[in-house]
Amino acid sequence: MNEKLAALQFAASNGVVFVEDADRPLSAEINSSGELAEPDPTRSVTIGVAHAMDGLVLIEVQEGEKEPDGLSELFDAYLTFEHGRLRVRDVTGDNLVTIGLSPGPSRVRIYSEAVEVPEFLVVLVPPL
Repeated sequence: MNEKLAALQFAASNGVVFVEDADRPLSAEINSSGELAEPDPTRSVTIGVAHAMDGLVLIEVQEGEKEPDGLSELFDAYLTFEHGRLRVRDVTGDNLVTIGLSPGPSRVRIYSEAVEVPEFLVVLVPPL
């Protein structure tokens, strides 16, 4: 059984959520021309979610190995955490949660409801 480590609910003003290494600068997704840049795929994943005009987004961070019932897998890969800190946040960084993990690569799985623009995500990290 998975254990809920954190939950975060907010209006995603840009309809985007980042799951990333917390030691990655918040400005890392802005390129020199001030536009969104491609994130480092070894340290960050970008997930499209419901836009703030359409409602709130709920994100749970869970520790465990069991796939959440009734949800579809969006992402399953290893991300590298320089100092062992995972951050889930909105574009501006006004809404965020940070979870302690082991430094180095960790498997991160992200699940959502089976819709094109989800309002609910589960970020699953391995047992500590």
